[in-house]
Amino acid sequence: MKKFASVIIAAVSLILCFTLSACGNKYVSRYSAMLMVRTNTSNKASVSFDSFSGTYVMQLKNNSADEVFIAYEATLREGNIKVYYDFNDEKLNLFDIEANCSVDSKTETFTGNKTIYIIIESDGKCNDGSFSFVLKKSEE
Repeated sequence: MKKFASVIIAAVSLILCFTLSACGNKYVSRYSAMLMVRTNTSNKASVSFDSFSGTYVMQLKNNSADEVFIAYEATLREGNIKVYYDFNDEKLNLFDIEANCSVDSKTETFTGNKTIYIIIESDGKCNDGSFSFVLKKSEE
């Protein structure tokens, strides 16, 4: 009986461990990259790479009730990348970038003390890319 109870307790503990650890991040980064440099603070995020393939996720945090927007810049020498954002539990296209192109723009305004996810997804192997995102107050 003790052995059976120990097995049940171990099984329940294992299930709880896996269940609780999966709740942390809404999106998961899965990529292969060479010479990748990345930074991510609450209001700034950037990534630069020599080669990249896969999905990379960054988080920006609006720590106030102020209206904010994301100013972003991106360049890519080879490949195709789609960039999405998620603010209210909906993954929306932010921009697409192709080979030998650059992007410099800003998003709509966001209101609310929430996390904004930035999701970078490549369509195969990409080379020589740079992406930068900055959360700014609307009155700036």
